[in-house]
Amino acid sequence: MVTQFVDVPLVLGTIVIAWFVKRCLGVWVAWRAIGSYPGCYIRPFQQNIVVEILAKVSRMARLLAFDNGQKWERKYSLFSDAGWDVIAIVSPLSPNPIELIVADPVSIKTITGNRILFPKPLELYAPLMLYGTNLVTTEGDVWSRHRRLVSPSFKESSIRYVWEQTVRIMNEMFDDWGHESPKRVNHIALMVISTVAFGRKANWGSQSSPPPLGHEMHFNDALRIVSEKVLLRLALPPWVWGDKETRERMGLGGIASTGWLGSTVKEAAVAFAELELYMEEMIDERSVGGFAGRRDIMGQLMNATGDDASDRLSKRDVIGNTYIFLFAGHETTSHSLAFLFGLLALDQDEQEALYNHIHSVLGDREPGLNQAPNQAYEDLGSLSLVLGAFYESLRLYPPALNIPKLSAEDTTVPVMPAVKEDGTQVDPSAKPKSLLFLKGTSFYLYPPAVHYNPRYWKDPYAFKPARFLDPEWPREAFVPFSAGPRACIGRRFAEVEATAVISLVLKHYQITVDEARFPSIPGEEAIARRERLLGTSQDLSLTPTNAPLVFTKRERS
Repeated sequence: MVTQFVDVPLVLGTIVIAWFVKRCLGVWVAWRAIGSYPGCYIRPFQQNIVVEILAKVSRMARLLAFDNGQKWERKYSLFSDAGWDVIAIVSPLSPNPIELIVADPVSIKTITGNRILFPKPLELYAPLMLYGTNLVTTEGDVWSRHRRLVSPSFKESSIRYVWEQTVRIMNEMFDDWGHESPKRVNHIALMVISTVAFGRKANWGSQSSPPPLGHEMHFNDALRIVSEKVLLRLALPPWVWGDKETRERMGLGGIASTGWLGSTVKEAAVAFAELELYMEEMIDERSVGGFAGRRDIMGQLMNATGDDASDRLSKRDVIGNTYIFLFAGHETTSHSLAFLFGLLALDQDEQEALYNHIHSVLGDREPGLNQAPNQAYEDLGSLSLVLGAFYESLRLYPPALNIPKLSAEDTTVPVMPAVKEDGTQVDPSAKPKSLLFLKGTSFYLYPPAVHYNPRYWKDPYAFKPARFLDPEWPREAFVPFSAGPRACIGRRFAEVEATAVISLVLKHYQITVDEARFPSIPGEEAIARRERLLGTSQDLSLTPTNAPLVFTKRERS
C-alpha cells in the first residue's frame, strides 16, 4: 500500500498565486475599461474604517490606503498632481479594484442631476437608520415618498420659526452669560435644533430636578450625549448595545458597565434609549392631543399627508426623520460656526468689517425684542455679508468630506484637466474628456477639493467672506450641501440659524484667540497659524478639535 502525502505549502502557495493573478487580471480589465485613465494613484486597499483607525495611530497606515486625513491635507493638490479633476484609486487587494474621486463641478453637476443613474450605495448609510427609515437612507420610490411628505416641514413658516427660536435662545444665552466669560458656545446649535425639531423649549439653566417618571435622564441631557456619542454608537458593533428591550434595561450586550469604556458606553446606551423613549412619548401625546398648527419638525411630519389623507409617515418614519434632521443639522451648523469663530478670531480686520455690517443693519435694535416677529425676520435679507461669512466657513471647512455614489449603468461623465495654483492648466494641451463609469463603479464626490480648486476660486486658501457678495460667484463649485435632487433639504434651515447666531454673537462680543493657551510663533505664516489653531478630526464630518477662543463683551453693541 502506497501512502500519498499532500504538499500543503505547495497547495496554499498555488491558491495564493492564483488569487493574486486573478486580482491583477481584474485590475487590468477594469483599468483597460476606463481607457487607462492617467489620473491615478495606487494603494493596496481602498479607504475603509480599519485604515481610518490605524491612520490615527500611525501615518504609516497611509501606505495602505488613502485615509480622510491624507485627502484633507492635500485637498486640490491631490488632483493637480494627477493632472485631472477626477482621480482613480487603484487597489489590487480590494473587492472593487478601482474607485473614483470626483472634484470637478462639471462632473458633479452631471452626477447629482441624475439620481437614477447615480444612486447612493445604501449599505454605507445603514448605520444612520438608528431609529428608523429616513430621507437620507432611502432611494427610488421610497425616497420620493419621504421627500414628498417631509418637504412641507421646511416651508417658509418653518424657517421663520427657526429665526424666532434662534433669536430667543441667543437672548437667553446672553442673560445666562451676564458679564462673565461666555460658556457653552458649542451648545447653541443643539439648543436650537432641539427646540425646532421637537417643539420642546430648551433652556440654558442647569437641570437640578430629578428626571421625569419612567426616565433615567432629562431630555436635554439625552439629546446632548447622543449628539456627542453618535460616532461611538456607529463605530461599535450592534451586539455591544443589544436590542431595544436591552437598551431600555440599560444593558450593554456583553460589555461590563465598569471602567472607562464600560461607563462611557453605558452612558451612551442610556442616552440613545432615553431619546427614543422621549420621541415615542411625544408622538403618543400628540396623537391624542392633536398636532394641527404645530411648527416644530416632528409635529409637521406627523401632520404631513400625500394625495390620499391616509398616506402618512409611520411612527418609526417620523422618529427616523426627526433624528436624522437633528444629527445632520447639529453636525453642520455647530462645526461650521466653530470654524467661523476661529477664522474671525485670526482675522480681526474681517471681524471688524462683519461687525460694522451687522451694526449698519441692526443699529441698536435687538432682533426679536420690542418688535414684531415679522419685522425681525425681515432683517435676515439685509445681513448678506453674514451669510457670506457662513458660506466662506463652509467652503474652507466643508462638513461632508465624502459624498458616496454608485454608477447604476455603464455611462460616461465629462472630466476637466486639472489646474495649477494660478488657475492655468497643468498640461496646456489637455482637453476636456469623457470618462467611462462602469456599472457598479463606486466613487465619491469630494467637496474640499472642489472648494479649493483655483479654476473657480481665486486665492482659495484665503478667508474672504465678501467673495460671496459677487453676483457671479461660482455656485456650481460650492457643494457643502451636495447638489441636485438629493441636496440637503435643511440648507435654508442652517443658513437662517447661522445668520441669527453670527449676527447676535458679533453684535455683543469680540472674538480673539486665547494667547495663554495658543501662543503666537514669531514669523509663522497666516495659513500655518490657522491650521494650527483650527485642528480637525476627519470622522463622520469635519470636526474642530482645538480653537481656544476668548469672547469679550463689546462696549458698544
